Amino acid sequence: MGLRRSKKTNAFGELEEKIVHSLQNKNVPLLIVDEKWLEIFPEHMQSDTIRGMVSALNALLKKQGKQTEEIKGLKRYKSQMMQEIIENMGADETPVGRLKQRKLDKNQKKILELNEQLQETEDSLSDMPYQIRQANAQLMVESTRACYDRFRVNKNRMKELEEEITELRAKLKMKVLEEQERQMQDEKMYAYLHSMLGVQLMEQLDQALEQEGGNE
Repeated sequence: MGLRRSKKTNAFGELEEKIVHSLQNKNVPLLIVDEKWLEIFPEHMQSDTIRGMVSALNALLKKQGKQTEEIKGLKRYKSQMMQEIIENMGADETPVGRLKQRKLDKNQKKILELNEQLQETEDSLSDMPYQIRQANAQLMVESTRACYDRFRVNKNRMKELEEEITELRAKLKMKVLEEQERQMQDEKMYAYLHSMLGVQLMEQLDQALEQEGGNE
């Protein structure tokens, strides 16, 4: 449990690389949708750092989804351009033929632009899983750090509680002994008075004592 955030606190930094390396060999679930992680880190228990990392990870996922849809749209548009090229094939020197040629040139130019956009978007999209894994791993590192911060706080508090419980047990033991002592005294006094005063008078005294207690 020797993880720490800085030289002023503990030596977590040296172990951070080992944690990242360890995660590379494991199938780490996407933390922000992992039920176990969410149980430990509900939103109200997330630090500002973790909240920022969650936001960044969500942004990457949204970007990935947006790029996927963008690629689908570009491919549909490219398919449409290809169809128009086929329709405008066979251009000649007639007015209609020249119009077809202009459309053909325009569509071919547009397809080149689309191919460029597709390549850039696909390249960016192909890098997204890596970026998401890296962001997820960093969130796991910060989560580990936060857990050890909690371990430290809980350990200190549990020590305080243990001391308080020990003190309360000692007080409880003394009170139990006091109760037993007073009960024994009452039994001795009652037995003595019973033998000296008799049953009838003792019953009258008991009733008077009860009434007096009720009036209080």
